[in-house]
Amino acid sequence: MADESPESGISVTQGIELYERAPAEPLWYIDMVDNSSEVPPDSLPEGVEYGLEYKTLLIDVPKYLLYLKSHFESRGGKMHKQAIEHILDAAKYVPGSNANVPLIVVNCTGLGSRNLGGVNDKRLYPIRGQTLLVNAPEAKRTITRIGSEKFSYVIPRGDGTVVIGGSADNNEWDCRPNDKLSRQIISRALELEPALLDSKTLTEQVVSVGVGLRPMREGGVRLEVESIYKEKVGQTNVVHCYGHGGFGFQSSLAFADKVHELVNAL
Repeated sequence: MADESPESGISVTQGIELYERAPAEPLWYIDMVDNSSEVPPDSLPEGVEYGLEYKTLLIDVPKYLLYLKSHFESRGGKMHKQAIEHILDAAKYVPGSNANVPLIVVNCTGLGSRNLGGVNDKRLYPIRGQTLLVNAPEAKRTITRIGSEKFSYVIPRGDGTVVIGGSADNNEWDCRPNDKLSRQIISRALELEPALLDSKTLTEQVVSVGVGLRPMREGGVRLEVESIYKEKVGQTNVVHCYGHGGFGFQSSLAFADKVHELVNAL
C-alpha cells in the first residue's frame, strides 16, 4: 500500500524500540519484521538495557482515514452518522433494508460498547493518552522507549510534523490537556531523538495537543458473534470487534479479515 497508494498516508521508515529492562524472552515479532537487528550495547542510551531496530510502517492517521472512507464509498458503501441508544437501532438507518435480507450488525464502537444498549460491556475501560503534534521535519525515524512506569515515543508523519508522546493512565476519563504532562513529553522526546534539537525551541513548534481514550478491555479484544433480540427489530446477529486498546490501527487489517470471516459464515 505504501508503494502503490501513497495517498493512503502509509509509508516505510526505520523503527527503533528501546527497553529499559531487557525482555526475558526474545521479542515475539523479531522474526516477523524486515531488516531487524539488535542495537549494540555500547550504542544504547543511559538507562536502557536492550534495543531493536527494524523496518516499520508509518500511518498518517487523518490521511489514512480519508483514504479508507474513499475506498469504502467507491465500492458502494454508504456512511450515516447517527447517535443510537441500542446496538440494534442501527437497523433503522440501513438503506434499502427489508425482511428478505438478513441484517447483520458489526459492532466496532470501542468504549461506546460500555454503555450501549444490548451490549453494556463493563469490562471496557479507558486508558488515557496525551500526545503533541510538532513541526520537526528533521525527525525521520520512529523511536519508542519502554519503561516500567512510563513510555515515550517519536513518530514522524511524513509531512514534516511529528507525533510525540505519551502517557497511559488507566481508568482516567478526563480528556482535558495537562500542561505539566505536555512539558514532560517534550523533555522526554528531546532526550529520545537528537534530531529534534535541530528544530527551534520545540515548545514553539507545537501544532496541537491531543488527548484520547484507548478502549482497553479486561480479558482482551471481544471478537465473536452474538444473537441479540429487540422488540420491533427481532433477533439479529451482531459481530463484535472492540477492545483493542492502543493497537487498533496496526491490527486493523487482521481483525477486519476475521470479521469478514464471521460475517460470511452467518
